[in-house]
Formats: sequence, structure tokens, C-alpha cells
Amino acid sequence: MTRGRDVEECRKAAALYAIGALSPLESAHFEERLRSGCPLCMAEFAAYASVADELAMVIPAQSPAPSLRRRLFDRIQAAPKVLPSGQDMTLVRSGDTSWVSLPVPGIEVRPLLGQNTVLVRMQPGAIYPSHVHRQAEQCYVLEGSVTDRAGVTAFAGDFVYMRAGSTHEPIHTETGCLFLLAYTA
Repeated sequence: MTRGRDVEECRKAAALYAIGALSPLESAHFEERLRSGCPLCMAEFAAYASVADELAMVIPAQSPAPSLRRRLFDRIQAAPKVLPSGQDMTLVRSGDTSWVSLPVPGIEVRPLLGQNTVLVRMQPGAIYPSHVHRQAEQCYVLEGSVTDRAGVTAFAGDFVYMRAGSTHEPIHTETGCLFLLAYTA
């Protein structure tokens, strides 16, 4: 990745973060960059945050168009619900949530239960950068394999636990992979 591309990706993430348009996982990734003290990320976010604050003050509030309002309520009704079976249970059906592309090429996430339980799909050759775990992470590999910088590979059926506060070195996949992540306190 070139320096210019890194700067452009930082600017894009900072702008989207400032207006609350990143997914929970993307927000967490950008917050890690801010906590690391990256001067570029901090400066870009400060600039975009001030613009977002100014826009919020000058743009008059408007009601959404009826068609947008209808689509929004349709999506809310299709959201996972607690089933009336007498048990406290949430059922997320295969079409209830969609895959969301991350700003990292070749990686998508599908939220299952908020930001605490997600499916992650990595295309062959994809690399997820180093990051710090704010919460304990439990990972169960469903398909393919994923390898960390130290050369440790987790295959389908393997389980990996990372404690809160631990640093995860970059991971990559040669085969492509699908894994389930669950975050706990």
C-alpha cells in the first residue's frame, strides 16, 4: 500500500467516522487508530468533526420523504425479534442482516447480534491489520484458514481466544475463510 493511498483511506475513514457513517467494526478500528496517537488520523478527524458540527447547526431539520420513511419502517419490521415462544431468544435468519464491506480490501462482516457477534468473510489474499482487542474475542473458524504474522494458522473447526487488551498482529488468508467472532467483557 502506498503512502498516498494510506492518507486517502485515513481521510475517508475520518470523514465517515465524524458523521457516524462507519459500521460498528469500522468505528472500532478507527478508534484504535486514534488511541494509538496517529497524528494524521487525529488531525483528519478533528478537521472533519468540526465541519460535521458546523453542518449540523446550519442545515434545517427535515422530515424524510414518505418512501424513505416506509423503507426504514420495513427494515425495522424485518429486524431480528425476540420470538414469542416463552423463551428469551433472538433468531437471526439468513436474510435478516447483510454483508458489509470493510475499508480493508477483501473483508466483509455480517452482524448477527449487534457488534458483539459477527461473521467475518475474508477473500483469498486478504490481510486484516494489527489491532488491539478492547474486549475478549472468541473466534471459531467455519471455513478455510487464517494465519497470523507469527505463522500460527487456524483451520476450519479451530477455536481462538484473545483476551481483552491483547494486540492481534496482522492476519491473512491464502485460501479465503469464514469465521464467527463473539466479543465478551
